[in-house]
Amino acid sequence: MSALTDDEIVSLCHDEATTALSASQYSNKVVRITERLAVKFGQFVTAQEFRNQQVAQRHLDPNIVNVPTAYRFIQKERAGYIVMDYIHGDTLDLASAKPMAEELGKVLGHIHQQKATIPGPLGGGPVSGVLWPEHEEVEFSKTDDLQFWFDRHSPSSRQKLDLRYHPLSMCHLDFNPRNIIVDGRKIYLIDWSAAGYFPRYFEHILYQFLPQDLSFFNLLSPFLAPLSEQESESATLVVETLRYSQVHVFPGAKVSQRANIGA
Repeated sequence: MSALTDDEIVSLCHDEATTALSASQYSNKVVRITERLAVKFGQFVTAQEFRNQQVAQRHLDPNIVNVPTAYRFIQKERAGYIVMDYIHGDTLDLASAKPMAEELGKVLGHIHQQKATIPGPLGGGPVSGVLWPEHEEVEFSKTDDLQFWFDRHSPSSRQKLDLRYHPLSMCHLDFNPRNIIVDGRKIYLIDWSAAGYFPRYFEHILYQFLPQDLSFFNLLSPFLAPLSEQESESATLVVETLRYSQVHVFPGAKVSQRANIGA
């Protein structure tokens, strides 16, 4: 790891001479600050994402999928900075992902094989990502919390969702070509900001909230373990509840930091 100080790293991130790796339209930026190091930074880059990435890197088999090592998290005013390995290689798009569909399906299947007993982000803390309401801070400390949250936010009192019988699997929850880098025979998966332990069908329903990536998921789905009838029924209820929660404010709900800063 570089001997650069936090202030030096932050300064390099904002230096116009530093090589930008991310597209200009994204609010979070990625830059290459040395031969070996890259930094992801921005208002919504958090210590939680840093911890998620570290957990994923420790648990996943590098013979199947690699995760860039995250070395340091820096909080500077309202922005977070994650210092990690710079990855050589090419970022996929839909066309380049197509001939790799079976291999990428195996990557996602391997991720889902990692189990836990407590739901929520890999490194703990409140959930993040497109599935969850931006106006509410949602955090789980035990499995019953997940069940209680869905019971409380359900739009229907007639159909009951029972999450007790679905194992909690590691889910990336932003698995798309933009977050996959291929370097020779190695596959790297980046952007672990939304990752967490949930029933594996949460990964499947994600694409109902990200329709722009549905074509990519359709490439992978023949190579994923099919959902059981019970999982499919539960997935339908989960989608209904998540959509309902995104447009309704519930009494007593904790206001999220994203809502406070106008995300």
